Amino acid sequence: MTATRVAILCSFNLDLMTRPFAKATVATGIDAKLYLGPYGQWEAELVDPSSKLYEHAPATTILFLDSEDLNPSLAEPPTTLADADARGVASWQRVARALAIFFARATGSLLCHTMVAPPNNGLGILEGNAGYSHTAEIDAFNRELRAFAAREPRLNVFDYDALVREHGWARWHDSRLWHLGRMRLANAALTFLAQRYARYLAALYTPRRKCLVLDLDNTLWGGVIGEDGLGGIELGHSGIGLAYREFQMAILALHQRGVILAIASKNNRDDALAAIKAHPDMILRPEHFAALEIHWQDKAQSIVRISERLNIGLDSLVFWDDNPVERGIVRDQIPDVLVPDVPSDPSEYVRCLVDLPCFDTLTLTAEDQRRGQMYREQAERDSFLGETVQGVNGSELDAYYASLEMVVDISAANDVSIPRIAQLTQRTNQFNLTTRRYSEADVRALSRDHAWRVYTLSLRDRFGDLGLVGAAMVHTQPDAWELDTFLMSCRALGRRVEEAFAAFLVRAAMTDGKPLQGVFVPTKKTAPIQEMLERHGWLREEIPGGEHQLRVKIAPLDIPSWLRVRLPEES
Repeated sequence: MTATRVAILCSFNLDLMTRPFAKATVATGIDAKLYLGPYGQWEAELVDPSSKLYEHAPATTILFLDSEDLNPSLAEPPTTLADADARGVASWQRVARALAIFFARATGSLLCHTMVAPPNNGLGILEGNAGYSHTAEIDAFNRELRAFAAREPRLNVFDYDALVREHGWARWHDSRLWHLGRMRLANAALTFLAQRYARYLAALYTPRRKCLVLDLDNTLWGGVIGEDGLGGIELGHSGIGLAYREFQMAILALHQRGVILAIASKNNRDDALAAIKAHPDMILRPEHFAALEIHWQDKAQSIVRISERLNIGLDSLVFWDDNPVERGIVRDQIPDVLVPDVPSDPSEYVRCLVDLPCFDTLTLTAEDQRRGQMYREQAERDSFLGETVQGVNGSELDAYYASLEMVVDISAANDVSIPRIAQLTQRTNQFNLTTRRYSEADVRALSRDHAWRVYTLSLRDRFGDLGLVGAAMVHTQPDAWELDTFLMSCRALGRRVEEAFAAFLVRAAMTDGKPLQGVFVPTKKTAPIQEMLERHGWLREEIPGGEHQLRVKIAPLDIPSWLRVRLPEES
């Protein structure tokens, strides 16, 4: 359970939100201590330094403004209305002034609702046809909000208008509650909104799944390729074949957001690959998949091999198969793998996939966008390694590493790298000293604190750029540098890059005249980092709670000769 502090500021009475919010957040593994501000007082809470908002010190603040509360002109006769775009911009500028004060004072992030134009207003069917549009005013506000969010990394946009459209205005609002107690939302709407809040918070604070493992027959296309042939499967621009094509498009969208794709299918490999390569309506091609397990062997074992090949935990995988028997076997044999209940109607596949919260993210880093390419490059490395170093000795392995032409860049954290650092703390489990999770706001606050040092490590080689793969956070105390976070992405392990990072940290502490120290918090997944710590004699006696103190050599570690390392002062 992840503990955090949350505040909700609203322009109307949202008191009934407390219970559904608690239920929804606990269900997603978040223990959120909530402060619900007095309704209508959102502006005073944001600008007053002595307000209860700042006393609560939330990690995440949610700002929920109703369009009619912010701009009462929406309920006025249309003859009093001025230019819609200008009024929308003016409404946003009022909000922006308050947010500027908030971001100057607070360290946490803020989640701001988009606004929704009410479907009924004084213009009636003249809306959009009389030289003025209520919708245009709201659109202008939302446009300015999104532009502000693009400049302010601590501001995330909550797509409230999409949520209301999904459930319907009439179902969402309760006029009677509004008249009786200034509560705009129906009870059902409170539940849906609380669940969406929890989904946003989970995207901030809980690890995301990394890989979608797919079946083929009746999953990516209709029919059985081995029986129906290339021309007989259902996949195209009409009929049920369109449902499968749209499903592939949704999968590709996930892939472009950084989700790794793999296949686990009982099938004739040649037939399946022919469909993936040659069918004119396939959206997903061989280059989109990081691992292919296409044969007649057990799918559970195929999924284990995919996990091993990609060097990611089984709890990072999602398995999608139309066959309930295969799903049941995987659930039973590999409980760490998430196995959704796939709809029987392929027309529902897209909705089911999009509704999975396990792939949610509020940021898209350069590493996310290149992840598929990175794993293809890794396959080339593995192939090269298999062809050149089978049965070789240590010196020949060193020669192989030298042939990779690896370059390591160690840098201080900046606004570009902070989202990726937070992402690594949330997702990295194997090579992670303490497995402490941090939000972007947390990392940004530490990077600006003079008592902390936040570093990143990026790696590239002859096959391509692996991107930002390591992070370290150090609390500089009067008598020592305390290593709070030291982690490395699994795709960078096995090259002793982590030793170069550790050597830099030891040397930086020595330059400051202090030792580097810390604790190691072992879990069932941290064997890779424990092996490195033991190999260099860094582990000391066990202390209460199962943690281990670190003993760090005064002399720097030797950096492998095959690594070219660029330090912050050289970047």
